[in-house]
Amino acid sequence: MLQEDETIQDFIKLVETQKPLFADCQEELQQLLGNLPSDKEGMSDAIADWCEAHPSVQNALDALSEQKEGDRVPGHTGIAPPPPDPKFYQQMLENAIRRNQSPSNKP
Repeated sequence: MLQEDETIQDFIKLVETQKPLFADCQEELQQLLGNLPSDKEGMSDAIADWCEAHPSVQNALDALSEQKEGDRVPGHTGIAPPPPDPKFYQQMLENAIRRNQSPSNKP
């Protein structure tokens, strides 16, 4: 998988699973979404720049990436499916941000 795809997918996973990381930067998260380029490289660069300005998110992204490195099976040469289209990534991120912003319905 390309680095751009990993960055985008890891960031989406963080938005979906680490809601407290984004509690104080909801407006900035919306601005990121509104300014995302339409190509994967541009998206990945914009996400990386945004994370650099938010150290706690950057640290979580780095930890997730390191964890994934440890999960890889040595010598695995399986064929991975092609990465999603950039528009699909944008839609995934938009949905994750919306879910992150909606109040929790859990008791």
